[in-house]
Amino acid sequence: MDCEEFETYLNVNSRVVAIFHSQALAYQHSKNRQRAASKRWSETAVANAVNKMVSQFIDNVYDKLKTDIKENRFQSYDSWVNLIEGNEVLDNLEETVSEIEFDEE
Repeated sequence: MDCEEFETYLNVNSRVVAIFHSQALAYQHSKNRQRAASKRWSETAVANAVNKMVSQFIDNVYDKLKTDIKENRFQSYDSWVNLIEGNEVLDNLEETVSEIEFDEE
């Protein structure tokens, strides 16, 4: 499973990406409100920052799981699904992400 397939799998089987996106959007809006009026970002810039955060989140989760996977190159996708389902990764991710608090810089 490559990272793009992993993202698709997350979106189809879980709400974790949507939850993270919502949390990141709230964080970026909060950060933007704290900027001086003349330095505030446009909605497009906020959306780009959120998308970058989501992408980094997916990449980080993918990289962490990749180190735990004993991938059979003939059944790569199945190896990933077995690890994810066998270890309740999606449930744990959803719980963790719903409690996430981003640090203000």
